[in-house]
Amino acid sequence: MNTTVHKYTTLVPGTTIPLNVSTATNNYTIPRTMMQPNITTLSPETAHALITIYVVVLVAGSVGLALMIRVLKANLHSWTTIALLNLIFAHLIFLLTVPFRIYYYATGFWYLTMSFCKLVSAMIHIHMYIVFVIYAVILTVHFLQYYKKMEQMVFDRMLHAMAASAGMWSILIIVVPIILKNYGNTKQQAYSCFDFHNELENQFTFVLNVFLSVGMVLVSIVLSYVLAIILHSVVRKHGRAFRAHQEFWAQMKHVSLMLIILICLVPYQLFRLYYLRNAERLKEHNEVFLAFTTLTCFDMLLLFSGKGICQRCGV
Repeated sequence: MNTTVHKYTTLVPGTTIPLNVSTATNNYTIPRTMMQPNITTLSPETAHALITIYVVVLVAGSVGLALMIRVLKANLHSWTTIALLNLIFAHLIFLLTVPFRIYYYATGFWYLTMSFCKLVSAMIHIHMYIVFVIYAVILTVHFLQYYKKMEQMVFDRMLHAMAASAGMWSILIIVVPIILKNYGNTKQQAYSCFDFHNELENQFTFVLNVFLSVGMVLVSIVLSYVLAIILHSVVRKHGRAFRAHQEFWAQMKHVSLMLIILICLVPYQLFRLYYLRNAERLKEHNEVFLAFTTLTCFDMLLLFSGKGICQRCGV
């Protein structure tokens, strides 16, 4: 009589199936797609947390984009509106990659090409930096307008609006292929993805990451400081009745953007400065902190909920 032989592998956190089962009466053939081990090195708790974050971001971000597109398409001549449309486009491109992240964290497998893995992995970073740049530009322009250093920027023709947007995206079209060519070249385990922390051993990559993180933190501090000065000036100007003036509420829109930066983006940059020296030990923590940066996709819902924002075009 034959002895039953079982070989088990983990498919998803907490579940196992036999790879090969040989008995006196039965022979089972397991599909090839089910015979691969759960490649992801994330703990079940981390994987579940990431799935939750990305599902919420996908749903809320999609709803926010739909609402803002309907409102903003009525006026394409405002500089702020054009900036928001570019922000919407950045969110849209990123959200298209989110389902692939959810699938990978849920199954533990990556069956698509490594090139596409690199694209999906890089897109979350590209999205973070694009969002930060757009926020910083919006705030800087409005600060300059407040201090009368710049005239109100208005597009009289659609051509001007298209040219302003094309300038930023043309730079990305050039830069992104270069990033993907030089990003994630360290060898990974088959069926694995989003595990590029070994890239930080490259001196140039390490220095570039430090430069970007320090730069974002410093710019955020400067923007916060200027905004605090402006708010203080507005409150002093109008006294106790400052809440009754439109000028104050216009500045509160800027506070909303600044809070998104300080809550969603700056913490990750501060953590990353520590992570860069401890990448192997903190790679799970990095995935969670990185996922929190995607909560910037909620900005459309926050801006849409602000009464009169689209009518004034004064985020």
